[in-house]
Amino acid sequence: MPHYFFWPFDVGISKIDRERTRARTHIADAVRLGVLAQEEGAELRIEGHLMACDVCGESSISIWERAREKADPAAFVQRYSCLQTRNALFRHLEEGRPLAEAAVTHLRECIGCGQHFLEPGKALHTLAVDEAAVAAQD
Repeated sequence: MPHYFFWPFDVGISKIDRERTRARTHIADAVRLGVLAQEEGAELRIEGHLMACDVCGESSISIWERAREKADPAAFVQRYSCLQTRNALFRHLEEGRPLAEAAVTHLRECIGCGQHFLEPGKALHTLAVDEAAVAAQD
């Protein structure tokens, strides 16, 4: 049974209504905040989560396939920072929101973000396509 912390504006609302309105997330808040703050331990845990979670695994494969297309960004595409990209990725993974092209462009260009979010998708894609090719991946 999950434990919820309630804000003062939740006082007059029944427990059932509070639980119904809260977003269900499966990535721990500590990992989420650590990744947004670019903490190395949290970044490694998110890589493990992307490899182990069935829902996030499928999404990370599709992100990797989209990023490897090497399409040139439009001339006036807004650039995303690491924080904006990681936040967009969390919203994409958990809520199914569409991933902006600026976030995909950042993943292609940023070594750190690409390593932590694209490499698990690449590894899962290799496992799904040909398990014998895993040894040849590196």
